[in-house]
This record gives sequence, C-alpha cells and structure tokens, in this order.
Amino acid sequence: MQPRRALPLAIAAYVFSMLSLVGLIVFMHDLWLPWTAGSGALKGSWSRTIAIDLGLIVLFGLQHSIMVRPAFKRRWTRIVPEHLERSAYIVASGVALIVLMACWQPMPGVLWHITWQPFVTVCLVLLGLGGIIAVWSTFLTDHFELFGLRQAYLYDKGLPHTPVPFKMGILYRYVRHPMMFGMLLLFWITPYMTVGHLFLAAALTAYILIGVHYEERDLMRHLGSDYVRYRETTPMLVPRFVHSQPLPQH
Repeated sequence: MQPRRALPLAIAAYVFSMLSLVGLIVFMHDLWLPWTAGSGALKGSWSRTIAIDLGLIVLFGLQHSIMVRPAFKRRWTRIVPEHLERSAYIVASGVALIVLMACWQPMPGVLWHITWQPFVTVCLVLLGLGGIIAVWSTFLTDHFELFGLRQAYLYDKGLPHTPVPFKMGILYRYVRHPMMFGMLLLFWITPYMTVGHLFLAAALTAYILIGVHYEERDLMRHLGSDYVRYRETTPMLVPRFVHSQPLPQH
C-alpha cells in the first residue's frame, strides 16, 4: 500500500497562505517591502490607476467567492482530490493576493502621519489585538479544517472525513463575525495613512460587508430561528460587551 503524503502538501499550502496574509498587512501599512500600497509615483492618470487597482481587488474577490461555491467545488474536485480542495483554495487565494500586490499601481499621497508616541503605541496595541482576534476566531470554530490541514491528516491516516460540528466560541457572544472585526482593525488602525492604504482598506472592507451578507443568509437558512434571534441581539462587526441571547449551536 502506497503511503499517503497529503499532509506535507497541506502544510506547505498553509505556510504559503499565512505568508501571503502577513504580506498583505505589511503591504497595506507601507512597511519593509520595496513596493507598498502607498509608495511610488503615479503612473499615468488617476482614472487608469483606480481602474487597475480596483480590477485587482475584484479579481481577488471573485477568486475568493467563486471557489467556495458548491457548484464550483463539485467540478473542481474532479481535478483536485477532495482532501486537498481546501488547500488548493488557500493557495489560489495567496496567489491572488500576490498578484494584487505585484501589479498594484502606486497611489501617492499621505493623508495623515501622526508621530506622537502615545498615539503610535495605541495603534500598535490595537493592531496586535486585531491580529490576535482574527487568529483566535479561527480556533473557536476549527482552524485546521478552515485551512485544509484536518482533511489532509484524516486522509493520510486512512480515516473518513467527518463534518466539523457547527460551534461558536466566547467572542461570538459580543460580535457575530469576530474574525472580520479583527481584520478591520488590521486594515484601518494606523498612525500613517496613505491614499493607497485608504483605497485598499476601503475596497476590502466593502468586500467583507458583501461576504458577510451572503454568509449570514446561509447561516439563517442552516440554523433558522436560533440564528435570527442571535442576529437581532448581537452586533455584526463592532462588539458590544453585553449579551442577552445564547449562542446558536448545531
């Protein structure tokens, strides 16, 4: 019997995905990279620059959205093994992010640059908090399933893949989409805001709002009245530190 080696591929995909996500935050905040969202001189007209950059964001959004649809998955898994489908998805997402950053057209201009140290410190703390919340949220559901590691591990062990039970951890008591709240902190908190950063953050925020709308529609269909009541009492993206409705479980 041939040994199964799906897990190393899934781990490589996971590492690539994490690096691309970190790269996006570094790119957005104009840190360390030779080219960033707000650096460089304008190439051509503003209308051309906006059209290209918006097209890159739309390309990322389409990849991110189409590949999770059941109809696409049914066709895609005729090519990619089912146990590596999620790994292929996060690799494609990472490639889309790299294309976005590599082809990004400079949007010069600084909107604000605050150097007062207490403010800079607060921004750094909030950025760290955003990163912790975004990562923590994935572990409250199933981090390893979300990034394709569990599927590959079960396959290599010769075990059937079983769906992960729907669950919500403590952060969900205060906000319905804590991972997205963490991402918004990472997008928007900065002592140094460039035009390129603003445009990229605004476009990705719009994508998050659209994605959350469709995700909630699916959750209401799946969980019914429990989720409707939870939705009525818990804010979508900005936490409220009191809660009155038990978390829906399934």
